Amino acid sequence: MLTKNTPIEELKGIGPKSLQLYQNLGIQTVGQLLSHIPFRYQDTSDIITISQFKEIGEGTFLAEIESVKTTYFRKKITTVTVKDDTGTLRLSYFNQPYLSKSLLKGDIYLFNAKYSVSRNGKTKNIYNPTFEKFKYKKEKQLHVGKIAGVYPETKGLTSATLRRKITELRTDIKDMFSDPLETAIKKGNLKLPYLYEALELVHFPENEEDIEKGQERLAFDEMLRVAIKIEKERERRDKERAGKIPLDTKVVNEFIKSLPYKLTDDQNKAVQSILEDCNSTKPMSRLLNGDVGSGKTVVSAIAILNCIKNGFSSVLLAPTTVLAKQHFETFSKLLQDFDIDIELCISSEKSISDADNKLIIGTHAILYEMQLPEDLNLVIIDEQHRFGVQQREYFKKQSHLSPHYLTMTATPIPRSLTEIFFGGLDVTEIREKPKGRIEVKTYYTPTQKRLECFDWIKAKIGESNRRNQAFFIYPLIEESEKSSRKSVLNEFENLKEIFKGFKVSYLHGKLKESEKQKLLEDFKKKKIDILVSTTVIEVGIDIPDATIMVIEDAERFGLAQLHQLRGRVGRSDKESFCFVIPGNDVQNGSPAQERLIYFSKHNSGFEVAEYDLQTRGPGEVYGTIQSGIPVFKVASIYDIDLLKKSRVFAKKLLKEDNDVEYILENLFR
Repeated sequence: MLTKNTPIEELKGIGPKSLQLYQNLGIQTVGQLLSHIPFRYQDTSDIITISQFKEIGEGTFLAEIESVKTTYFRKKITTVTVKDDTGTLRLSYFNQPYLSKSLLKGDIYLFNAKYSVSRNGKTKNIYNPTFEKFKYKKEKQLHVGKIAGVYPETKGLTSATLRRKITELRTDIKDMFSDPLETAIKKGNLKLPYLYEALELVHFPENEEDIEKGQERLAFDEMLRVAIKIEKERERRDKERAGKIPLDTKVVNEFIKSLPYKLTDDQNKAVQSILEDCNSTKPMSRLLNGDVGSGKTVVSAIAILNCIKNGFSSVLLAPTTVLAKQHFETFSKLLQDFDIDIELCISSEKSISDADNKLIIGTHAILYEMQLPEDLNLVIIDEQHRFGVQQREYFKKQSHLSPHYLTMTATPIPRSLTEIFFGGLDVTEIREKPKGRIEVKTYYTPTQKRLECFDWIKAKIGESNRRNQAFFIYPLIEESEKSSRKSVLNEFENLKEIFKGFKVSYLHGKLKESEKQKLLEDFKKKKIDILVSTTVIEVGIDIPDATIMVIEDAERFGLAQLHQLRGRVGRSDKESFCFVIPGNDVQNGSPAQERLIYFSKHNSGFEVAEYDLQTRGPGEVYGTIQSGIPVFKVASIYDIDLLKKSRVFAKKLLKEDNDVEYILENLFR
């Protein structure tokens, strides 16, 4: 008897070769085959006559085979003549001579076809139409004359083959899939079809309504899996206790007054939310989702100051040594008048004193330092998506109390994703830029205008008496035989020639930390005019006089990454510029060009991120494995209403002490 766990190779017709093809699609069991869902449908159920086809130019018609003939001229061309009561048609198939034997005169077939019109518009032909023998009953048709699912395929394994194999299993579906939500459906708590019904509906739909009903159930299962995870995390957090950090109004106001600028409304709201969260025994778990240059650092400084003035310690975790050192400098300046002890902990300077009541700034090296302060009560993680869950959990094991958590990202995450990506966190957005901040002027620069652009940059740096500086960014460190991408080391030599008389240096991730730090310090001190680099400078580098950013082969980067790179200039009151230059193979009107043009016209990181998400999908934008964004077959990451509905149900499941592990194990996936 077949079960969900029956290996796919036990099915008739799946030998070693085809087994590999199924495995390429992640299908190893019968259950996984039945959970392989169409991503779209082709409706060929509306049958027309040949004369109607000639008029419309496309469609599905029923016809009798009149003759089949194969000729050899460069390609093997099989011409099939078909007829019905209204006329005849000639169909052409390339390199399929076997059709001469399989299509027999007098047999009746369904054909789905479309006219191909010649360039001069004078001749019309029909090439390689799909066909299936007419079986006289709609439900017996597999491919043509019905609504047929189009499945994710791999070379050598088509939708037609998958459809045939799934149809063979149709009568087994009900017995294979026990429904983990059966009780809720029976009681009427969920108005959804049973799981086996949903699978039948999506594989063998009679109409659009069947598809919608089936997809609704499968999407709910997928979203419920996410919702249970979110609610379990919230339940776990609700049981934890943190040390209350009361609001020290006097010191917070004093700090805000000491700033040379006014906080924006978004910053004020963020400060209020964070300080309120900290003034509770329930650990704060908040995401500060802010655009580049929106002032997240100052907001976090206020939280840190309030924490330390209440007698606790705080940790600020950065993804790189360069950024950790920069944070150390920034916070040392920001808090210099408030008598705060600040320590730096990086791999080369890994030491933490025994003293309590301080701020520790560092990289993940802190995670392996056993002498964390006992009074640690606030952990701030910058660019949190670069740290694993295990690393974040480490701090919770250091004390019987859980610290308050503030995670920050300068990679704006669209609202449509924050609920799913950070469903367990409270989210605060900072969209408003500080007053006086000049927007970076961004230009899409076609390859043919590249040298003209470089001449303009040369003049711009020269006019400023070399006060202005420029970044040039490339996707590779060195050239690869397999890639046509430009590289740092190769272009460094070219740029030295182009910018003769200027000091040009290069930076990349393979250099030692001390070398990187020295180069950045030299750049900051104006010893370097142009810094050629990879994306190692993407996050947190703060060079006020860097006013020009050039990104070559720009289509190779995600838009969020381009926005991060653009954020390395425009960090002062000087006018700043960003040039995105495509590679030679980017065509006019191509999606790659459109993305870069969109980027050049939009300065909001949130708008850029939303556009990137819609055009490329979450897998490419965020890397679903690294980010923890779920990969859905049916559900949409934009469907916040479905997430809310599934979270209400998940909460109920957990409250009623159901066998949640059994439910998770048997939900559609």
